Amino acid sequence: MAAFGPLLEELRGGTVQNTGEWLARMVDVIRPRRREGFEAAASRLRALVRELEAKPALAAALSAHIGTLLSSRMHRILYADAGVLTNEGFVGGLTRRALGKLLPPAADSHYLRGLIDEVFDQPRDYAWLTAIPRADWHALLRAIDVDGADFAPARRQCRHELLEAMRLASVRLAALGTDPALLQYLPALARHESPFLAQLGETRTFLLRHLDASAAAADDGHLEVLLRQCEDYVRTIRRRSREAGVSVDLVFLLARIEQVIARLRLLRDLVVPGDAAPDAAVAAEAAARDRALDFFLRLVRQENRRNSVRDLFRGTTELLARRVTEQASKSGEHYITASRSEFVEMYRAAAGAGFIIAVMALLKIHLARLGLPLLWEGVAFSLNYGLGFVLIHVLHLTIATKQPAMTAATLAGALDGRDNREARLDALAELAAEVSRTQWVSIAGNVTITMLTAFAIALTAVQFVGWNAADPAKAAHLLHDLHPWRSLALLHAAIAGVYLFLSGLISGYYDNKALYHRIPQRLRRVKWLRALLGEERLARLADYVEHNLGALAGNFLFGCMLGFTPILGVLLGLPLDIRHVAFASANFAYGLVGLQFAVPPATVVVSVAGVLLVGLVNLVVSFSLALRVALRSRGIEPEQTEGLWARVLQRFLRAPRDFFWPPAAEPAA
Repeated sequence: MAAFGPLLEELRGGTVQNTGEWLARMVDVIRPRRREGFEAAASRLRALVRELEAKPALAAALSAHIGTLLSSRMHRILYADAGVLTNEGFVGGLTRRALGKLLPPAADSHYLRGLIDEVFDQPRDYAWLTAIPRADWHALLRAIDVDGADFAPARRQCRHELLEAMRLASVRLAALGTDPALLQYLPALARHESPFLAQLGETRTFLLRHLDASAAAADDGHLEVLLRQCEDYVRTIRRRSREAGVSVDLVFLLARIEQVIARLRLLRDLVVPGDAAPDAAVAAEAAARDRALDFFLRLVRQENRRNSVRDLFRGTTELLARRVTEQASKSGEHYITASRSEFVEMYRAAAGAGFIIAVMALLKIHLARLGLPLLWEGVAFSLNYGLGFVLIHVLHLTIATKQPAMTAATLAGALDGRDNREARLDALAELAAEVSRTQWVSIAGNVTITMLTAFAIALTAVQFVGWNAADPAKAAHLLHDLHPWRSLALLHAAIAGVYLFLSGLISGYYDNKALYHRIPQRLRRVKWLRALLGEERLARLADYVEHNLGALAGNFLFGCMLGFTPILGVLLGLPLDIRHVAFASANFAYGLVGLQFAVPPATVVVSVAGVLLVGLVNLVVSFSLALRVALRSRGIEPEQTEGLWARVLQRFLRAPRDFFWPPAAEPAA
């Protein structure tokens, strides 16, 4: 309590200027210290209230100071813009936030935003402010008599600025609604009366009706109708963008429109107290004060986070991830088997890929023998992996570890439209059974056939040509690299898992790019291609690109990431490499034949265990990353899926066979 006395006396002495400097010192006294909890701030605020109640002159001085600050500043920019995306783009936003952290902006005495930045200048101020009980806030407001006659100019200024903020937000919504990026998807916005433009006139009428606070009437609801129509158009554009693709600019534009609509509603609710019966006036006044307090805390939080680079990355990735994962989820549907015929077909596709992977592993061993310069060695490795993966896709075969990045998006997509937590968990548990049996059968197809093919190649070469795929030194190295704890096999498997995750995002990105830039339609207009291939072949090529560009790009770039990682490790002096379960099984076979099977049984067992663990790490890392991004892209936080593993266990105990073998098809009715 003693800390407030000198500050308040200084205020009563009339020596304090109309800046935020004195108020910032007062807030610093209340602010909890590093090792204190939020309760410390609440306790100090209560002490301040007791001081003000005991000394009305000090309370009047504080009320006059706050009232003068509010009356002399412009609020509308803060009210309309705080927490709303700007049109500066990602790079511009990143630059501004980084500079804002290094060199905070100068305090501006003309705007309320400058006062908020000056007074609440710690990035976590919003946390302890929000933790203070509402009763303590109401006690402070009563102590400084915010409903009194002396505070009336400040109240009028706040209301006037709320109305002007509504006008500003309405103008911005109208401008956003006529952006060419929207008209590309919905030309009707230009041909017919647009609700984005109509709401501008309705907002103007609303403001005229509510200029006089004493005559404020309840809203007739027409503005809300127009805002809902704007939201309907946004949803329509989002649906169409799933088939036509979407640009980064459009993703930001739609998000910004939604934020401006939400801000317009919030400002309207602050202006209109709502219909209340005369005997409920006290309750209505308390509700209005609570809304104003909520708005104040929201503004402080948004200003505290205005220069947060983490929030920028998180918000950007959530907006973009949804578009990318929606495209990836379409591919992921092909990696989930529901029937026995699909299950058998998945094994065949994985087995076919095993033949090619065994040859790719052999080429990789012999490319390493050439002793090429680092750059060209990386190019050779990348082409071996990338072109091999592309060939696997072109032949409609399957790499088991490519599935998690795709199926995770499908799992998250299955949650769309399910707001109930129990329904979400049930849907995930059911899909988990389908994903589980698909994963193990595809891994079995890849690993068994890859290993058998590698054994066949190596033994045939030794028997009929006298040539060994791997000399004894290389063979020993191949087996050592599979040891789970004497090598970095599991770390390298995790790196490969990250690349598998990234390849899924890359596939979704290029699928979206093909749709948005209408690449198939543009290919059909290339004259020299039409002359070379003919109309019919060119049409087939365009259709193939439309449905496969993402998969081709994802597979090739995945191969490039695998190929250049060991080269990057040499350049950086770090033990970087990759381990992929299918290639690990091929290396196991080539290593055993290279040593003429003269290895202890324990080495064989440990190497097999290493192959299995590499596969497990590949799957867990890629799937967990992909699922996390897919869930976040749909606004589903991790705590909303708590209990998922328990639900999956219940599903497993109820029908364990479904996790390994598809159920029989139900007879047709």
